[in-house]
Amino acid sequence: MIIKVLKILSILILSSSTYLMAYEKNENASAMLGETKITGTVIQNSDGENVLAWFGIPFAKPPVDELRWKAPRNIEIIGNELDASTLPNHCVQVSNFYDEIDGIEANSIIGSEDCLYLNIFISEKAMNLNKKLPVLFWIHGGGNTWGYSASKLFTDGNFVFEHDIVLVTTNYRLGPFGWFHYEGLNEGSSEPLDQTVNFGTLDTIKSLEWVNKHIESFNGDPENITIFGESAGGRNVMTLMTTSQSKDLFQRGIAQSGYLGSDSLDFAKNDPRSGSDGFIKNRIALKYPDLAENEIKQFMQDKNKTINFIRSLNSEDIISYYRMRNDASELIDVPNVIPDGVVIPEKGIYGAFRDGDVHDKEMIFGSTRDEDKLFMFMNDYFVNKPLSFLSWLWPGFDMYVQPKDPKFYDLYAKYMAESWKYGAVDLPSRFMSSTKESNIYAYRFDWDEQPTEFGVPLSKLMGAAHAMEIGFIFKTAGLTGESDNYITTAIYDPENRDTDIKLADEIGEYWVNFAYDGNPSANPYSKDVEWSNWDAKNDKERFIVLDTVNDKGIAMFNATLSADSILQGLASEDLTVDQKCATIGSMFNRTTLTKEEVDDIYLTFLNGKCLN
Repeated sequence: MIIKVLKILSILILSSSTYLMAYEKNENASAMLGETKITGTVIQNSDGENVLAWFGIPFAKPPVDELRWKAPRNIEIIGNELDASTLPNHCVQVSNFYDEIDGIEANSIIGSEDCLYLNIFISEKAMNLNKKLPVLFWIHGGGNTWGYSASKLFTDGNFVFEHDIVLVTTNYRLGPFGWFHYEGLNEGSSEPLDQTVNFGTLDTIKSLEWVNKHIESFNGDPENITIFGESAGGRNVMTLMTTSQSKDLFQRGIAQSGYLGSDSLDFAKNDPRSGSDGFIKNRIALKYPDLAENEIKQFMQDKNKTINFIRSLNSEDIISYYRMRNDASELIDVPNVIPDGVVIPEKGIYGAFRDGDVHDKEMIFGSTRDEDKLFMFMNDYFVNKPLSFLSWLWPGFDMYVQPKDPKFYDLYAKYMAESWKYGAVDLPSRFMSSTKESNIYAYRFDWDEQPTEFGVPLSKLMGAAHAMEIGFIFKTAGLTGESDNYITTAIYDPENRDTDIKLADEIGEYWVNFAYDGNPSANPYSKDVEWSNWDAKNDKERFIVLDTVNDKGIAMFNATLSADSILQGLASEDLTVDQKCATIGSMFNRTTLTKEEVDDIYLTFLNGKCLN
């Protein structure tokens, strides 16, 4: 065991130092934007194939100083040359354990408010085709509070090497910099979009506008753009389906483990944990410790004084207020995606999908079979961590976990994943296929073949958890065995590498086919299993399961879910009342449903026993 730990430690150190190395400018990665030559870098894989990469291209003015909490402004790239070989800034955030893949310490404040940059990738082979290619526009996840456009989670794989596409990855303002509600914050502005509270959403739209205008210089087709994202990135895809500002900027979308929930203006202002009123009051008290409670209240009643105060705070002053959620991989708890009637309809994302007030575009909606196990696996509520006291020596010791109640662990995960699929896949698929003409497709990712580490059966405790499909879509270096750190060592079993790679090939081809013309089953790749569309009009609600040949393989299923079936199943399980109530309480935490609908469920479920 000690030898294995030392080996993984050395790999971690090497991967960290590799991340810190600067890319070299390479004239082979050059493109012209008007009078400006943009020079990027060349990345080579183990087979000697090249990808041309441009990092850190600005798509908007830096949202700093007077532009903090305002809509992103157009930027013109001027000068004879732009160096696009340097990784862009992170947006301000609190890092987590995934950042250790990129050599960044977890749980630290990182990034800059000057972060509105995108990255472009195309294989040298595809560039030499000299024709316009489909564009895949990736929106990273992370609860809209964390994440990075150039993370190795999706930039170190073979996806771009193997397919004739252009990949764009983008930053957007996160957390309180991207979503912030204070009445009258930009009252005197002549820019109508400054009246929003969804600045991060506008950043993504501005990035898409840049791509539409300039992607032809990188062999991309501005009339064939597919947006895709996972988790909050998936919800951002869904959000862009509801906003009038994005209607003509993309042709189709893929929402991976997205969700239809949004936070109300009232929540964004008044929530005692993360609302703007509490934030402002706390920061005033911190800055002026001698002020009494009534003096702070008087301060806040002076709107201009308050606005000047919050704009004067530095980024660390702002983000350090927000606390981590122990049920969401330590993402900070901040309201985001807020129906404001400016960018996002007042009825919210759920209401827009329910009422058919979304763009008529081809969509893929999907989820993983064991979504919440990613959050449960490290959560002290569910597991014991007998070796965590050694995590200072090696963070992998935190991954040695034992479920406190194995039956509750499995059943909680089952019903949380079912409710996630119902809200993120079945409902939007049903809503759109009932009201729109474009084809809708659905999937469930079932892969669960992690190794057993230190006697911990990761395939059972982690399984087909949230975000597990990302490594397969991008065919990451961890999956193929070309790169290792303690996280990927825990996820991928070398004994299953051949079947893992085969599944990654299949998924990548489905995604690329969809990006070409909206049909995942053909062009440019012919698929053995036809991915049939979800068709509520003709009672053909079906989804594809994505798994290796070691288990289910790839096959179509039609077992759809309903709220009643999920609740009846949970009620019938051999769990305590407290365990059932804890499960249903998590299902409807900041839900897509109205308060009245949630109250009705609590009244009827177990004859109201969860109301106590």
